[in-house]
Amino acid sequence: MIKNQQIILPTKNTPEVILDPKGTIKFTGRLIPENAEDFFNPIEEWINEYFKNPAEITIVEICIEYINSTGTTYLLDIIHKITCIHLQKNTKKFAINWYYRDEDEDMLEKGRFFSMDLGLPFNYIKII
Repeated sequence: MIKNQQIILPTKNTPEVILDPKGTIKFTGRLIPENAEDFFNPIEEWINEYFKNPAEITIVEICIEYINSTGTTYLLDIIHKITCIHLQKNTKKFAINWYYRDEDEDMLEKGRFFSMDLGLPFNYIKII
């Protein structure tokens, strides 16, 4: 069972990631990783451990200001993995909050794309 929060510090190309065993998985910043596999592997390992004994409510918070195609692929894969594990367990609550800036229609559309692709409702939260 995971007991400690893990924080991956942001760089100019990767977001801050907060992995909290109390039920929060949060991405904040830019997602244009040079080596996406190296960036996402520890996140995936943490998620695999977390979902062995998840919190009552798991919230995935995505507040990405820019994402490239590689980042899109990997983030979509990681959200898909979280969703699949959650649906298999089907015992806890789960939500995805997608944050976007008021003037950033591209990121809102990206969130809608993710939601449609995954077949899941997202909560869209406008940052003013």
